[in-house]
Amino acid sequence: MLVIHYKPLISIVYEAALALKPKHLILNMLLEANLPISSQVFIRICQLFDITENSARVTLARLNSEGMVEAPERGLYQLGPKARNLAADLASWRELESKLGDWDGSWIGVYQAMLGRSDRTALRRRERLLQLAGFSALEQGLAVRPNNLVGGVQALRKRLQSIGLEEEAIIFRIDELDVDSHKRAMSLWDKKDLEQHYRDAQKIMAEWMARAEQLDSEAAAKESFLIGDEYIRCIAYDPMLPEEMVDTQLRREYLQTLIAFDQMGKSIWQQLYQEFARVG
Repeated sequence: MLVIHYKPLISIVYEAALALKPKHLILNMLLEANLPISSQVFIRICQLFDITENSARVTLARLNSEGMVEAPERGLYQLGPKARNLAADLASWRELESKLGDWDGSWIGVYQAMLGRSDRTALRRRERLLQLAGFSALEQGLAVRPNNLVGGVQALRKRLQSIGLEEEAIIFRIDELDVDSHKRAMSLWDKKDLEQHYRDAQKIMAEWMARAEQLDSEAAAKESFLIGDEYIRCIAYDPMLPEEMVDTQLRREYLQTLIAFDQMGKSIWQQLYQEFARVG
């Protein structure tokens, strides 16, 4: 059973701030900003999260050499070619509901046993990509998800390969699972855990938005990033189950609240970018 453990607000802000790495911060800022950001602004942003100037510069240089970021002109950075496909996929979370159709009871399977497990880095990446697309392991080497996505197998195959899944992986439709396998497949996701997250996250975001004006600009920016980053990660990895498996109206309300939260956060950050640019 796939269980995602969700956290209360105080844990999100405290734990995320402690664990935040400059690489994650920089890539997420470029993804959300959708425009080049200067190195000086990055340094100010990193300092806001207690990341040193040296760490920021070293990380930018490393990401540039890896092709994750690129410099369209001296001192400016944007997402590089190796980050764009996955970034575009992650950024599509706002349209997730529009990508869902009715469920006819069939499944989509990804068979990858032939790819092996000896390369641990490749294995972790493969598992992360499959989880991003809502798959969970039914057997070792076989992951499944409900076939409720618009475009079915063909569209999902294209998506998975575009974000880095090996072309050797076999992606196919499963029309009939035996009774025991169907029962196990239905239990791969924790319905109660997902629905409790939708309720808790919606409440936390609504309460934060109601008090955001009481915070100074830097505190509001920092908190909005840490909270938004956690919940956007959660919705990006949400399996988007059909109504036969989870309360889809509750999920829809959660997504709408997250979109409103994200819009407020973008407005806060845009003002801070302008402040940093003027000072820098």
